[in-house]
Amino acid sequence: MATDSSMTAQKYQSVFDKSKWDYMAYRAKRKPQISLEATPAQHYQYLVQRYIASQDIDEYRQQRLFQSTATVKVTQNFEPLGGYFYGSTGLGYLKSYGEYNYSQFTTIPILIGYKQELFGFNALKWQKRIEPLKMESAQKTLSYNKENMAAEATKRFFNLAIAQSSYQMAEKNKGRCDTLYEIGKRKFNIASISKGELLVLEIDCNNARNSLTNSEIQFNNAMNELAMYLNMEEGTQLHLIVPSITKGLTIDVYEALRYAQENNPTFLNDRQKILEAQRDIEKAKVERKINIGFDLRIGLNQVDHNLWYAYGHQLMQDYAVLNLSIPLKDWGLGKFKVNAANSMLLNAQTTADIDSRAIEREVRRVVEEFNVQQQIVENNIETREMAGEAYNNTFQLFMTGKASVNDITLAQNRWQTAEQNYISALKNYWECYFKVRKVTLHDFLEKF
Repeated sequence: MATDSSMTAQKYQSVFDKSKWDYMAYRAKRKPQISLEATPAQHYQYLVQRYIASQDIDEYRQQRLFQSTATVKVTQNFEPLGGYFYGSTGLGYLKSYGEYNYSQFTTIPILIGYKQELFGFNALKWQKRIEPLKMESAQKTLSYNKENMAAEATKRFFNLAIAQSSYQMAEKNKGRCDTLYEIGKRKFNIASISKGELLVLEIDCNNARNSLTNSEIQFNNAMNELAMYLNMEEGTQLHLIVPSITKGLTIDVYEALRYAQENNPTFLNDRQKILEAQRDIEKAKVERKINIGFDLRIGLNQVDHNLWYAYGHQLMQDYAVLNLSIPLKDWGLGKFKVNAANSMLLNAQTTADIDSRAIEREVRRVVEEFNVQQQIVENNIETREMAGEAYNNTFQLFMTGKASVNDITLAQNRWQTAEQNYISALKNYWECYFKVRKVTLHDFLEKF
C-alpha cells in the first residue's frame, strides 16, 4: 500500500512520469517531423514609388496586394554526422490591385536538402548515448524510492506492532496486578504476607493502570502515523499480524554487491555525469577549431498566372552555401572552457569512485547485520518462551504461598522485557532486510 497508493508514492511516480515523457519526446524527435506552415490570407495596402519614363519623374501610387501561402515541411535528423535532411512542397498565390491588376501562382512541387557542420559538435550522437541512460536511471530511481518507502512502512509497521504489543501486555498486566492485589489482601488478612508486601502489590496496580493509559496513547499515535503514511482515512483502526522470520535465509555479500552494481541508481547517475562531462569536453574542443558548414538543396519551382502551367512547366532550382568560421583571438576563452570541462570530468570520476566505495561498504554492513539478526530473533524467541513459562510457574507458586511478592514482580518484569525484546528483534530483522533490498533493488525472498 505504501509503494502503490500513498501520497509519497504518487509524488515519486510523478517525478518518474516527467522523465518518461522527456524520453518519449526524445524518441519522437528522432523520427521525421512533418509540419504545415501557412498564411491563408495576407492583405497589404500602401504607397509605392514608381518612375514615369515619359515624364522622367518619380511618383507615389497606391498599391494593394493579397497573398496566400502554404508549405508542408519534413525534417529528419541524421545522427551519425549530426546534420539533418529536409524537404518541402509549397504553393503560393499573389493578386495585385491597383493601376495594373494581375495575379500569379508560385509552386514548389518538391525541394530536398541537407545541412550540417563538417567539424561541428554532434549533439545527436551524445543524446543517443545519454538519453537511454537517463531513462534507465529514472526507472531504477523509482524502484529505489519504492524500496525506501517500503523500508519506511516497515519502520512504522513495527512501531505500531511494538505499541500494540505493549498495550496488550499492559491490559494483561493490569488484570493480573488486580488479581494479585485481591489475593494479597486475602493473604494479609490471614497474616500470610506483610503490610509492606501488600503495599507493593497496590503500587503495582497503580503503576499498571498508568502504564495502560500511556500505552493506549502511544498505540493510537503509532496507528495514526501508519494509517496516514498508507493514505488511509483518518480514524482507521488497524490490528497488525506480526510476521515471523524467514528461517534459513542467508544473503551472500558478493551476490548482494553484484546486484547493487547492476541496479543501484547511484551508479547510473554517476555514469550519466561522466558521459555529460565527456560531451562537454568534446564540445569545448570543437568550438576552438575551424568550423565549416554547408547547406545543399535542389528542387523544382515555377511562377505563372495559371495554376496548371505553374505546375506543368517546372524549372530546376538549386542552392549551395559553404560557411567558414575560424577563431582568431579569443583571449584564452576556448582553453578555459576545455579546462573547466576537464575539471568536471575529474570531479565526476572522483564522485563515482567515492559513491562506489560508499555503496560497497553499505552493502557489506547491511548484509552482515541482516545475517546476524536471524540468530538474535531465534534467541529472543527462546527467551520469550522461557520468561512466559517462568512467570506462569511463579504465579502458581505465589497462589500457593510458595513465592514472595518480589518473586512474582521480578518474574513479571522479565516476561514483559522478553516480549518487548522479541518484537524489537523482529523489527530490526525486517528493517535490515528492506535495507538490503533498497541498496540492491533485489528481492532475496522471491528471487527477483
